[in-house]
Amino acid sequence: MPSTRAVLLPLAALLLLPAGVSGANPENRPNFVFIISDDHRWDMLGAAGHKVVQTPKLDKLAAQGCYFRQGTIHVSQCSPSRCTLLTGLPPHQHRWYSNQYQHPDVDHADGFKGLPTLPGLLQKAGYRTILVGKWHPKPEPWNCGFSDVRVWMPGGGGPYTAPPLAHGKSRELTKAKGLTQELFAEDAIAFLKSKEATDSPFFLWLAFTAPHSPYQPVPNRIDQFYANKTMQQLVPAGFPNDAAKAQWKDYCGAISHLDEQTGLVLQALEERKLADRTVVVFLGDNGFMMGERGIHGKVVPYDSSVRVPFIVRGPGCTAATSDAAVSSLDLPPTLLRLAGQTPPKEWAGRDLTALLKGDKEPGIREAFCEFADEKSREFGDLAFRLVRTPTHKLIAWARANKPDELYDLTADPHERKNLIDDPALAKVRDDLRQRLRTWMDKTADPARQWKK
Repeated sequence: MPSTRAVLLPLAALLLLPAGVSGANPENRPNFVFIISDDHRWDMLGAAGHKVVQTPKLDKLAAQGCYFRQGTIHVSQCSPSRCTLLTGLPPHQHRWYSNQYQHPDVDHADGFKGLPTLPGLLQKAGYRTILVGKWHPKPEPWNCGFSDVRVWMPGGGGPYTAPPLAHGKSRELTKAKGLTQELFAEDAIAFLKSKEATDSPFFLWLAFTAPHSPYQPVPNRIDQFYANKTMQQLVPAGFPNDAAKAQWKDYCGAISHLDEQTGLVLQALEERKLADRTVVVFLGDNGFMMGERGIHGKVVPYDSSVRVPFIVRGPGCTAATSDAAVSSLDLPPTLLRLAGQTPPKEWAGRDLTALLKGDKEPGIREAFCEFADEKSREFGDLAFRLVRTPTHKLIAWARANKPDELYDLTADPHERKNLIDDPALAKVRDDLRQRLRTWMDKTADPARQWKK
């Protein structure tokens, strides 16, 4: 593990940041609805080509907006993924390394105090910033830039019915009546129907817990979609036949219920005549292996773990399907730009606004992912960095006994043949290694010290 000094240097620089403003007219600034799903594989959407899963509302959103088929999450685990979206920083900089391991400086209620956050910068620019749904980090949401904390789940998950939820600026839990996803959608809709939704531009963070386990219960109307389907019909195309069995019917049901509730939120935007001035983002917080490689979780660097549903719709966004190598790390600076703000210069994500407007060559050539937990008992041996283009992926592991991996994603989309030593791909391998090294240098990544 790198020294504390090596990790703290980027943070010290960030503490001196001013919030920049571009002078955009507040009346012309868009609202934002940022919808996050949980443990949602990229290929479990009709828009992604799945023939059976019922996701008509998300498919429509993908058709209306910019659907990034190859979009990736920067870190494939719930809480560090959210911390990256909040802070605009990779885990090796914000130091919430994993669900299991965090630096003591951030593992408390004021953990990100002093760091610019996406909701905090928007709030300073005159936005109302609202949290509904799952949270998971230890720093309190009201200390991370949220002006309005509504119905929320402080922890990382819970039951799908009668969940214990908090209200406002308190972690005190009260058992709620109803289904979890519906409770979150109803509270978001209540805000959208309120006067506050038209008083000033808003940023609404709506984090569902579906399709994270336990998947059930969902309404009977949803269960009926899959009552007579076999596992072979429900798995995505190319899913390995030898994978460990998983609860595919329940997983699909959770996704379809999520889709239905997302549709109700989008409908409320239409009814309130807010849709034409609201940017909607739909993003998975991480994928889920569902038994591939014998893994029933995430964290690992393979596409079923790091690729996620990634959709942006709104004013100025061209309806298109893109294979650009975009990352969740790109969303914080992009949303600030759309709000007329200048992102902190230390944020390493790219501005996607040109791509959203239809630019075919915006310089988005690769995406990076990481798992920066090198210490926890459960996942510490899985630390990695990766660089991914639309055609190839290079994985570098922290442990010296784990060789690097290289995959041709065009010929081998399920990453079954490691080509790291294939002389025919030596130039590709060396190019990707150089790109990864450049990224590490740019972000002062302690992984530069890994020895092979």
